[in-house]
Amino acid sequence: MKRVLRPIQRMMWIIVLGMTGLCLVMPAACSAQDAAVAGLVRDVSGTPQMGALVELLRADATVVATAFTDNRGRYIMAAVTPGKYELRATAAFFVPSRRPDLRLLCGKQSVVNLTMSSLFEAENWLPAQRRRSDEPADDWKWTLRSTANRPLLRLVDPSNGLEVSSSAERAPKPSTQGQVALINGDGAFGDGGMHQVLVLNRTVDGGDGMVLRADVGNAQTGPFVAPSVDVTVGYERRTAMGGATRLVSSYQSHPELTNGVAPGFQVMQVASTEQLAMGDAVLIDVGTLLEAEQLHATRIASEPYLRVSVKPGDDLVVEYRMATGRELQSSSDLDHLNMQVNALSDANGRPLLNTGRHQEISISRKLNKTVVSAAVFSDRFEQGSLAGSGLLSRTDLQGASLIEDPTTGTFHLATAGYSGRGLSGSVMQSLTPSISLWGEYDLGTALTINAAGDGTPTLAELQSNLSVRTTQAASAAIRGKILKSGTAVKAEYRWQPAHSLTQVNAYNTTAEEAYMSFYLRQRLHCGRFLPQGLDAVVEATNLLEQGYQPVLAPDGHTLFLAQIPRAVQGGLAFNF
Repeated sequence: MKRVLRPIQRMMWIIVLGMTGLCLVMPAACSAQDAAVAGLVRDVSGTPQMGALVELLRADATVVATAFTDNRGRYIMAAVTPGKYELRATAAFFVPSRRPDLRLLCGKQSVVNLTMSSLFEAENWLPAQRRRSDEPADDWKWTLRSTANRPLLRLVDPSNGLEVSSSAERAPKPSTQGQVALINGDGAFGDGGMHQVLVLNRTVDGGDGMVLRADVGNAQTGPFVAPSVDVTVGYERRTAMGGATRLVSSYQSHPELTNGVAPGFQVMQVASTEQLAMGDAVLIDVGTLLEAEQLHATRIASEPYLRVSVKPGDDLVVEYRMATGRELQSSSDLDHLNMQVNALSDANGRPLLNTGRHQEISISRKLNKTVVSAAVFSDRFEQGSLAGSGLLSRTDLQGASLIEDPTTGTFHLATAGYSGRGLSGSVMQSLTPSISLWGEYDLGTALTINAAGDGTPTLAELQSNLSVRTTQAASAAIRGKILKSGTAVKAEYRWQPAHSLTQVNAYNTTAEEAYMSFYLRQRLHCGRFLPQGLDAVVEATNLLEQGYQPVLAPDGHTLFLAQIPRAVQGGLAFNF
């Protein structure tokens, strides 16, 4: 019996010793199969962030490992115990970026890229001041925003267990994008006839951007046969403080415009802006527009602005604004390089600059998918401006403060300046992630024409028939993009009393926001018959021709005043 048990006992001892050895070997084997995580930290423009702190945290918020990014924004954490973690990146003047539910597997290195937003990008839920950010116009944000490296696709290489992100480039690569457009318009002052537009965007190392826009119109028939020319060059540089510096220079020549004294209107503009983010709570935006206009004489003016945004809470923003011109009120106004022609002249053919002063205090609050804003403001206009339509003779132009565009049958009329104050409120509701519904109410000051008690006034009598009154306006709009079809759309109706000739709260509305207007941009998909990247564009303003007020020319024929005459533009744009 003992002889039978001895082999069994020997076998039992072998099993016990083997299990003990296996237990002693397992920790060494596991330590050789630790997990690792590495990646890049950038801002939304794709610029690598050096010195950012990257932390790996457990579910109880205890820090497991830390690393700092190098001069290319790279980090690595090796020899990390496999498990479920949260990855967080922090840096001065940036909103922390986090990656929750990160699973690190034994023996594999995961690549996780993080994108941090500065205060400016974090406040993009606020309504834009000029409210044109929904338009995919020929602006440099098309290029700059496309360089933001966000993980779009992840692949796992089974040969080495490395998880690879599609956005794992070491640095944003320089890129060039362009657009060629053919647009034909009617009714828009200084923008009639056929236009050929070329736009080139260039992103260079570090996320800086440059843009060139050239717009050449066809030569017009009649005495002024030279084509109109509009050339704009812009440059943006991202700063280490989380802001940006922009410089834009433009030159416009409109030989078709005339005031009866001398044909041709030219304007040169140099705009510079700078943003400074002070932590996550304060954003300072300052800039200046230097403008030189030439008609029968030359006049130069400087139009500075200041904008200070304070963010006391995650969903609350208080802002103060001061602007001396309508063209440049914030850095975002330089996103749209096709500035409108705001030509004014006195009776002697000298250009008048439509400057003034606007001061405003506003508060905006985000409630889930709704943004509610309220503001109080005061305005002063050194020179009033009225738009109108109708054919003018040389007699009509003599002695009148008029500039005519004979190609579209429109004109600009200068009046005396005025001042006023008011308040406004707006609501923005997100219907889908890409489509929003807007509503706005304004109570303020506008130029109105007195009721016609003694018949239709003449141009000479117009000034005495104008009055400054407190009036109101209301608008509703739907803006955004239909993602499934790629259609960008904006439809708006803005109501004002019948006798008002200028906009209420003029510094917060653009000229095309008058009565019924819409904008449509559609990507065309025609298979092999048309090249890829072809868009159709249609824009109409004051489609129902509302707000027209009759006035008599010196020879007795009727002209009409309106906030903006009806205008329709359309064409094709090719992106490459």
